[in-house]
Amino acid sequence: MPNTIYIVGAGPGAADLLTIRAAELLRAADVVLHDDLVSREIVDLCSTSAQIVNVGKRCGRNGSSQEQINALMVWHASDGVERTIVRLKSGDPSIFGRLGEELDALRHAKIPFEIVPGITAASAAAAAARVTLTDRRTASALVIVTAHNTRNESRDRTILDPARSTYAIYMPGPDYRRIAREFTESGLDTSTPCAVVSNAGRANEETRFLELGELASASGIFPPALLIVGEVARDHFLARRAEDQPPAIEGTSVTSSPSLNL
Repeated sequence: MPNTIYIVGAGPGAADLLTIRAAELLRAADVVLHDDLVSREIVDLCSTSAQIVNVGKRCGRNGSSQEQINALMVWHASDGVERTIVRLKSGDPSIFGRLGEELDALRHAKIPFEIVPGITAASAAAAAARVTLTDRRTASALVIVTAHNTRNESRDRTILDPARSTYAIYMPGPDYRRIAREFTESGLDTSTPCAVVSNAGRANEETRFLELGELASASGIFPPALLIVGEVARDHFLARRAEDQPPAIEGTSVTSSPSLNL
């Protein structure tokens, strides 16, 4: 049985802004693979006996390729040695942190994983500026945009293209029918994947995956909930499809740690 990879959000940098879960995992970790932006005070929370590897990538500097990072995670998880492995990412792992590519690699290798959220840069910046990102009197939507993407597309195209956008709808219930209609009228296909998360981060957390066309008739979704609409939720459907396929027969096994060429 391979080890679980714990993908942990380090938050904006201050150690006291870590979640308790993140701090516990760092103290227990035998292996920590961290981004370059993770602060020294957070790395210092790790045990002195832990193997700590900086796998960071910074603009204009040489660093680990995404393929090398993926291979390193898979190797540590599947080399037969039982240990706690943390992939430490700055901010929140799910926001512009290349998490999707790493999850693809883990799913392909059938490595179990857990995602531990962290405070994202937008929230930290708003707190520092003493502003609210969603004042109900002036802002009913929050769009989070990166200046860089793999296709090098201009921001105006990315923002205006519904098919290239992710929507996070707070407090979506109870009228999911209206939300579904508004999205389809804006141009989204009824097959667009959705994830509805109830009680996120709590003991009674529940996640349901639906297509946009199914959202209108969804029932039994309990508040508080958050609705995610967009292609980022399609991984669930692809993973379920892969689970229905017989496992591939592996002809070779990994015997040595991948080189990072740092």
